[in-house]
Amino acid sequence: MVQCDKHRILIIDDDSINRTLMAACLEENGYIVHEAEDGMIGLKILREESFDLVLLDLLMPVMDGFEVLTRMKSEKRLRHLPVIVTSGEMDQENIVQCLRMGAVDYMTKPCDPIMLCTRIQNILYPLTRGDDQKRKTTGTLLVVDDDTLYRTLLTTCLEDKGYIVAEAENGKEAWKMIETGSYDLVFLDLVMPEMNGFEVLERMKSDGRTDHIPVIVVSGENDMESLVRCIETGAADFICKPFEPAILHARVNASLAVKRMHDQERAYLKNIQEERRKSEQLLLNILPKPILDRLKQKEEIIADSFDDVTVMFADLVGFTELAGGIPPIELVNLLNEIFSMFDCAASRNGLEKIKTIGDAYMVVGGLPIPRPDHAEAVADLALEVMMAISHWKVEHGHSLAIRIGIHTGPVVAGIIGTHKFSYDLWGNTVNIASRMESHGIPGAIHVSSEIYEQLKDRYRFESRGIIDIKGKGEMETWLLKDKKGDGK
Repeated sequence: MVQCDKHRILIIDDDSINRTLMAACLEENGYIVHEAEDGMIGLKILREESFDLVLLDLLMPVMDGFEVLTRMKSEKRLRHLPVIVTSGEMDQENIVQCLRMGAVDYMTKPCDPIMLCTRIQNILYPLTRGDDQKRKTTGTLLVVDDDTLYRTLLTTCLEDKGYIVAEAENGKEAWKMIETGSYDLVFLDLVMPEMNGFEVLERMKSDGRTDHIPVIVVSGENDMESLVRCIETGAADFICKPFEPAILHARVNASLAVKRMHDQERAYLKNIQEERRKSEQLLLNILPKPILDRLKQKEEIIADSFDDVTVMFADLVGFTELAGGIPPIELVNLLNEIFSMFDCAASRNGLEKIKTIGDAYMVVGGLPIPRPDHAEAVADLALEVMMAISHWKVEHGHSLAIRIGIHTGPVVAGIIGTHKFSYDLWGNTVNIASRMESHGIPGAIHVSSEIYEQLKDRYRFESRGIIDIKGKGEMETWLLKDKKGDGK
């Protein structure tokens, strides 16, 4: 139930039964608990050891709680320790006096275990994360109560402390305001017409947009069953009417401190998610998404065989000569502009860019997710890229041309490298596609007879006849001209 991180708590109380009950409750929730049977012993222990919080009884022999609290707040080493005063008497004068002396809260004995742990958590949770502004009076609060008098009293009390306060006179109105507004804390009456406090609380805590807003339940009935139900549903605290302003502000401080920490954590998580999104996007520029997903699943070796894919190589003709005559930044920008144009075209056609090699570009269709029309998709990309380069040359006044080669067949694909991953292809199909490009003609799309046979019914080709392909011997090849039905 409680996030305690092994906090150390000292219970100072002359009632051994009460000490034992509180210690058992706290230890069950993971706290480290020490006990002192009177104020003098408690003060001695505080001076010798380190604690995160003190539960201090008021009425004790030898040295009472008022004296212990006074001495703690006068000593530099102890004054920062949060103190929750406990007493068997609900004395308003004592409550106000203790809070003015520096206590952070006041509880009547016997302390309900759920409320005790909730109060301690609200105090220690912000302290765990070093929230040095936990007492800063800021925030927009919503007061929900059908009793006009109590609503006005609560609003006035909070506004006097500098809070911005909005009001709702029933649960239905409150829920509409919570859905559309932005609040740091909600005071919620339980018994109201149209929609009661329990319903509002349950809706808030089941809605991802509002579940982080702390709720302090305010009720005229000191009903333990209702109190437990509210805390279990997600309320941060419970205050009975009529409320004591000093206790009210102590509870507000604690709840707002928790809210600030939750807001910081949500912002931090959002930043992490955004950075993760950016990192994943960068990886997607290198690896296909299905391959990235497999890497996330801790798959150590990724290697697959594909029986039928289409590989395309594109090379910028004249780029080497151009590179010698322009500044490096301009050269990189030019290459980035061209290859970004290729990337967009490949994405539109559902193809995977494999890599760039200098001024060459490699793309494949039919993997890592097989598709029956991979040859047609690559042919469409080649035609689109050829057209785009023609327009780009006219617009920029450069003499660059592009040479494209395409072949289809089986390949092996996989990940190589451990620090700088690379998804690559191997096999005779890759080699022939590369030869189609290197033996091609600037401004033309050079393809193998396998491509021609697959696409001749839907595309126009021009025969290049039989040519000698380095390392492969004589091959019949073709030039892809355009797609039939394009009105050319």
